[in-house]
Amino acid sequence: MAKVTESIGHPGFAATLFETLGCIQPIQATTLYLYPHGGMPSALFELDGPWLPQGNVRHYLSGFYLLDPFYGACVENAVSGCFELAEVAPDHFELSEYYQSFYRHSHLQDELNYILQPSPGLSLAVSLAFTEKLDAATTAQFKRIAPWGLALLGKHFVGFDVRGTRFENQLEQRIHTALNNFGSSILTERECRIAQLILRGHSTRSLAERLAVSEDTIKSHRKNVYSKLDIGTQSELFSLFIDSLAAAQGVLSKDPLESYMSKRR
Repeated sequence: MAKVTESIGHPGFAATLFETLGCIQPIQATTLYLYPHGGMPSALFELDGPWLPQGNVRHYLSGFYLLDPFYGACVENAVSGCFELAEVAPDHFELSEYYQSFYRHSHLQDELNYILQPSPGLSLAVSLAFTEKLDAATTAQFKRIAPWGLALLGKHFVGFDVRGTRFENQLEQRIHTALNNFGSSILTERECRIAQLILRGHSTRSLAERLAVSEDTIKSHRKNVYSKLDIGTQSELFSLFIDSLAAAQGVLSKDPLESYMSKRR
């Protein structure tokens, strides 16, 4: 812990932090993510994990991050802290398309994130990933030192500003806008929100609780979403999402589906 404190402000800070955290439990994959809420993320530090190409960090940053429950916790929750996967993931996470198409290829079974909200519109996430489920005692140890870890992150990244980095690139800002606008040219605002939550793996019950409506209302909205998009399953929704992102280069300022769907007709 002393070594980490001494490394604040130096290039070896992240590596030293991960090495120290690994004293509690061996960590199979470690990544430090920077999440600008209005731009595309990047990995400030990473160590190779047991993942396949379909589940690595580069693939994650290509667009799958939008469906990551930890990313959602960063941009939707203003609270800093230590969060385990079970706290942020939707019910039936392993049945979600995000898990089936991306997460399972990482060969990971559990994950913890130390999330720091250093300033409005910016999050830092220290991802600790494991190939086995953590027991309650080990999780408690990681959570117990969260105030220490978050304080060190705050000091190391004090005054951190994304200006001048690749996040100010206007092309990437427009791509991020296109991702957030998915479905907006076809669906109502409520239907867009429901489609995004379905993509993140939320069940009908979870959606109803999150949006404070009945399950019948959610079923009705979902039926309308599928009808308007000419699909019939969650898997088809996910495929449509990924395909439209791949074609987003030409429709960066609006819903990528608008151009993509017109080409399908």
